[in-house]
Amino acid sequence: MVDDNSSDSTRSILQCLKEKHSNLKSADAGPLPGGWSGKNNACRKGAEIADGKWLCFVDADVYAQQELLETAVNFAEKKSIDLLSINPLQELVTTSERLFLPGVFLSIASSMNFNHVNDPSRPQAGANGQFMLFRKEAYEAINGHHCVRNEIMEDMAFARIVKSSGYRLYWIFGETLISTRMYRDILHIWEGFSKNLAEIMRKQNPIESVYDAIKSFLLAWMPLLLPFWTFFHLINGMDTVFNYLAFGLSVSVFAALLTTSLFIVKALKIPFWYVFSIPLGLSLHTLLTINSIWRMKKGKRIWKGRIYS
Repeated sequence: MVDDNSSDSTRSILQCLKEKHSNLKSADAGPLPGGWSGKNNACRKGAEIADGKWLCFVDADVYAQQELLETAVNFAEKKSIDLLSINPLQELVTTSERLFLPGVFLSIASSMNFNHVNDPSRPQAGANGQFMLFRKEAYEAINGHHCVRNEIMEDMAFARIVKSSGYRLYWIFGETLISTRMYRDILHIWEGFSKNLAEIMRKQNPIESVYDAIKSFLLAWMPLLLPFWTFFHLINGMDTVFNYLAFGLSVSVFAALLTTSLFIVKALKIPFWYVFSIPLGLSLHTLLTINSIWRMKKGKRIWKGRIYS
């Protein structure tokens, strides 16, 4: 475990853990070298003192089941995986989290195709930095964290480098083995996603990102408004074949969004009535994407008190 110049109780927690677990190694990240982000420097330091065939990088706010590592390594060995990334269950506790995050997660998920990411013949790549398990041989072959030293989205950068270098990348959900709680209120949601949402959506082109923002807004409100609009035309005597078809199509789109929203709410293990807040999250995703693009264009992003250029 690495203490990245923390101002909280990380150091004392590490000391207590070392007293209970004699095999636990810890280190200080040291002064931040030029051209490095704090997290990447800390992970580099951890990799340097680690032994074994596998290197596992896990965020400090992740909660793991006891069998996580054994299950992950066995899975990676069985499928000859060089980088295995696992999406944790996102725990939503406060009303703000439950109102806004399901819609944001839905927008992000709609931009990703895990089958393509896991297909070695396709160029698409992605990973979640909350849990990344590397085969040490592959990690060292791509020069480890040195190759992503100044990346804020080091997980996505690693995924691209690993896959383009011919190593096996695999990205899965592991909600029964691992969980996390990312942001606890609307301000942290805003700051957290604003720093990198355009990159999470894998859209480096601002025009593509704006398109995604518009798509989220339309997905939020058009399925709700179109059935009423087409039904209004029908009851006012405009009962043409086109209006009947439009009404049927709009109801189908609404049903599809409702079904998907129910699935998201169930997967996140929150009360079903939060399905009605999905449009709020989708709308917030639109604003977050625009703000993320704006910050990228400015060339500076702020996260946990640090400014990244």
